[in-house]
Amino acid sequence: MNSLLQPRRLALMLAAASTLGLSGLALAQSTGGPSSAETTAPGASKAPEQAAIDACKDKKAGDRVRFTDAKGKKRHWACATVDGVLAARSGVATAATTPKKKKE
Repeated sequence: MNSLLQPRRLALMLAAASTLGLSGLALAQSTGGPSSAETTAPGASKAPEQAAIDACKDKKAGDRVRFTDAKGKKRHWACATVDGVLAARSGVATAATTPKKKKE
């Protein structure tokens, strides 16, 4: 009798494992569009601090600036406009170097 229970138990365990595996795949499928994290500008989740706004005064979007934040940490970020406010933000893509002008 014990030998009859083993194949049944094995079959039930395999069925349960495959069901869980398939449900996990269904949850992992993409909706086809970008996630909210991909469409939100870096640092846009909260308002910039005053030091970041002051650092970008008289600058334009994409300019790199250095400033010290409210916690005393030195930052080297780029200026970006989010919700109409130009402020230094982390994660803003900028050119690594400024291209040199060609001599004519």
